[in-house]
Amino acid sequence: MKKATLLLLALMLGCAGPVSDEIAEQVSSRSYKGHENDFDANNLVAAYPSLAGTRLDDCQTCHAGRMEEGRLTGSSCDRCHDLMLHGGEGGAIETLNAFGSDYLEAGRSEAALETIGKKDSDGDGFSNREELAALRYPGSELSRPGQAVAPMIAISLEELKALPSHSQLMLVNTTQQKFDDYATYKGVKIADVLDALDINRDGATGITVIAPDGYLKSLPIDYVDELFPRPPFFPGLDEKSLGPDCGLVNYPASIPPGLSIGDPIPGEQSLMLGYERNGLPLDCARLDAAAGKMMGEGPLRMVVPQEKPGKPDRGSRYSPTDCGDGLDFNEDADHNAGAMVRGVIAIRIDPMPAGVEEFDYMNGGWAYVDAGELIIYGHGVK
Repeated sequence: MKKATLLLLALMLGCAGPVSDEIAEQVSSRSYKGHENDFDANNLVAAYPSLAGTRLDDCQTCHAGRMEEGRLTGSSCDRCHDLMLHGGEGGAIETLNAFGSDYLEAGRSEAALETIGKKDSDGDGFSNREELAALRYPGSELSRPGQAVAPMIAISLEELKALPSHSQLMLVNTTQQKFDDYATYKGVKIADVLDALDINRDGATGITVIAPDGYLKSLPIDYVDELFPRPPFFPGLDEKSLGPDCGLVNYPASIPPGLSIGDPIPGEQSLMLGYERNGLPLDCARLDAAAGKMMGEGPLRMVVPQEKPGKPDRGSRYSPTDCGDGLDFNEDADHNAGAMVRGVIAIRIDPMPAGVEEFDYMNGGWAYVDAGELIIYGHGVK
């Protein structure tokens, strides 16, 4: 990719820095696979080579996630992208943690990392260099050398399938893509998983569901036991019915008989971990290095029904159209596809117990996909 293109894309992503031929030739950090600028990540691994490929080789070393009412509701990636899409006076700079701010102030370079090595950016009693050497986050006072890892429980895909199964036909409403989908997911309710593992949810505030590439999504604890509204069904919005220019929905081969326009879909709508879609096992998630993004959705996907059920709408990249049917992109619609984490490897019960270190999902996360294993950790886990 040409240097000018790299710089343009970096500016769009809020990660701009000098893009030299030397930097462009460096090996990209794995956490930046979906981006076009590895400037800061390459500075980090150049100053501290042992960090390459570890969990610190990641955005959250310098950037903080989105917090709401004391609960993590989005990763650092979510927060940066939200600011770039919806505006913010400082752009990605608004998301910097204490270590990231010190790095920026010191000159945003490999030398800057050396300069702030003796500093204790997060004020937890350990220098940045000590924390980096111990694979702890120098920008978070909740992460420090010698800290115990959070207790966790592992459950296999086979054990999950032995629990009571649940199926639901639902609308998967995307934000940008051309098509929305009506799909029938089969899996297990998250409430049933936590109950089967005897996890006490008293005092829990939410769950955070994590993918192997570090993508995460947090939901309030009430969602675990909540029955979501039954969504209306809207047939006849596929390409066969509306043509290639106006078709916007994919339908499964099997649909409950007798459903007319606007009829509520029968059955419960619950928060669940799906392992089948339309009668077939989910394609295993995998990182497509060429495309720079994760492909597939299994073996487990968090399935999130719409809180505000409504009509399908066209993706923002494919709107407006001349179709004249009122189904172009609606920013007020419940685009639940973004909350449906693919390739789930871990569920954290929030809040984390005091004094313990976060599960290191960034190291070896793909192994959990290959093994078909799920990790549960955090509040109430013994």
